[in-house]
Amino acid sequence: MALTTSPREQTRFPNVLILESVLNSTAVSDLAGRPADVTTIDIDNQSNAAAFVKLYDAVDASVSNVPVIIIMVMNGTRRVVELPTGVAFTKGITARCVTAGGTAGTGNPAGGNVGVSIVMR
Repeated sequence: MALTTSPREQTRFPNVLILESVLNSTAVSDLAGRPADVTTIDIDNQSNAAAFVKLYDAVDASVSNVPVIIIMVMNGTRRVVELPTGVAFTKGITARCVTAGGTAGTGNPAGGNVGVSIVMR
């Protein structure tokens, strides 16, 4: 996994881009390091199966946590979801990517990477 965040200068550029180049079933905890509103989610699924990206309102999440957002992306495709008014994550943003929807999915995408970019403010 490679997590990258853009610099933050709140006065002129209030949005922050978070890029996780390899997202899998191991949760990436507290991506923002603070509460945030998510406005865009860009998912590039280069694995060989459908992938489900799950975002949790938590600083850490087990598979028993209920995700706030679940987005399915077919293999070999890219999907961008715009949330113009933003979705509030009051505790933090934790993410994982698995091969089944709902709270029970735990399998890792195989045959390629699933990258996720999140724009937050």
